[in-house]
Amino acid sequence: MKRKLLCALITVLVIVCNFSAFAPASASSVKQENSDNNGFNEEKVLETRFLNMLNHNFVYDSDFENEECIVNNSVIALLDMRDKADESFISETYVKNFVYSMYGVEISDFSDINSQLPKKDGYVYIIPRGFTVYRHSIVSVSLNEDGSYTVVSDVDINGHDGAVGKATAISLFVKNASSDFGYNIISSDIHSSVSDI
Repeated sequence: MKRKLLCALITVLVIVCNFSAFAPASASSVKQENSDNNGFNEEKVLETRFLNMLNHNFVYDSDFENEECIVNNSVIALLDMRDKADESFISETYVKNFVYSMYGVEISDFSDINSQLPKKDGYVYIIPRGFTVYRHSIVSVSLNEDGSYTVVSDVDINGHDGAVGKATAISLFVKNASSDFGYNIISSDIHSSVSDI
């Protein structure tokens, strides 16, 4: 009799343990876990997007004040898309789309861009020159009160003449739903040291 009672008790304990092991977690703990994961993922996605944009950016400091500078510096990021038949030119369409997606600058007429340089209908002349390459690594991404983001990044600078250096960049991003990136860079300033910030 005791043996049967002991077996029945063990069976009941096993069943209770199984039910509690497979019982769903409370809704609040699942919700909290999901929100933590979503926040982390969204933050990482945003950081990756900003880093991609910065590593394709050649417009810095006062360049943002001059449409011609923006175009000529943007062409550097698009060199692999230059015209195969005449590598001195790149399609206006590529430049127009990139400049809008990257910086939010709309250019409808390229006739005043590089007006003293060679022209080809529907194309932008690529000024032959050396250029500096900037490689960023994100230090911080901060959401501002107006919905913009301030991004601080460390920058490795490789000049066309072989000179190398390090700096800090402070860049401002704003949302633009019609940009291919979802954001625009509206300023990016290079500081030679942290004390310049």
